[in-house]
Amino acid sequence: MKSTFKGQLSDIDLRLLRVFKAVAECGGYGAAELELNINRSTISIHMTDLEQRLGIVLCHRGRGRSVFSLSTQGQEVYYAIVDLFAQLDSFRGRVSAIQSELTGKLRIAIPDDWLHLTQKSLAPAIARFRQQAPQVQLEILAHAPNEIDLDILNNRADIAINVTYTKRSGLDYHLLYTHHSSLYCSDKHPLFNAKDINKEEILQCELVSTSHSVSDTLHQIYSQFSTSAVANHMSGRMLLILSGAYVGFLPDYYAEHWLEQGLIKRLKVPGFDYTLDNKVIYKKGGYNNPLIKLLLSEILK
Repeated sequence: MKSTFKGQLSDIDLRLLRVFKAVAECGGYGAAELELNINRSTISIHMTDLEQRLGIVLCHRGRGRSVFSLSTQGQEVYYAIVDLFAQLDSFRGRVSAIQSELTGKLRIAIPDDWLHLTQKSLAPAIARFRQQAPQVQLEILAHAPNEIDLDILNNRADIAINVTYTKRSGLDYHLLYTHHSSLYCSDKHPLFNAKDINKEEILQCELVSTSHSVSDTLHQIYSQFSTSAVANHMSGRMLLILSGAYVGFLPDYYAEHWLEQGLIKRLKVPGFDYTLDNKVIYKKGGYNNPLIKLLLSEILK
């Protein structure tokens, strides 16, 4: 395949590179449709144009997610794209710093259950940020954990707080807090009034799971169950647990409200709980953006 790429990038090239980056991170054309907000046939055209432009076969594709994979050269191009966009973000941040006055817009993505967390409040940090940057417009996005990293990677948010299962290339992380999660059932579930519950009884229950990837430790726990319900948002998971048809894992801080009312019960069986890190995240190079730098310093106080 002959390349027409001479080392200079146009706006069209950058758009094609962003399409390829999304396809690579989503694992296929179909999964990338939602992220890019364009249909699969358009994605296919863009990918073909990019391959012809670079003179490289970027991926092997067929029908279904399972047959999609990056070629060796495609993997290297993906890493180069991550570095490229990190450098572009760094450039934007430096120019903003040169301009010195703190203006513009800062988009903050947080988990949808954030207000239930009492051990770490974001409100004081926002108040202090506002005092120092009164001209900056703040936008808060509340999403499920599987969406938040993509908010940053796809430029829908500038800085975020999220539970961390694995680290993604192209992002920087700062540990903020850890939280403990336990297995719960509702007062309508057969195990609510049971005593001396054992592992076998737990594994006979149907679990509310998630559709996104989790850490190896969580996968080992989840895979023991028969799963027939999925909820990525915490409110959806709680709704299914309260129905009495399912058990599910909840952060203890989130479950506290319903636990105090006697509506749910913690199932204290060894091996069915875990602890997760929650971190502040932003794109590599983002620390050069004075707005991100200021908010991060206030959050970490």
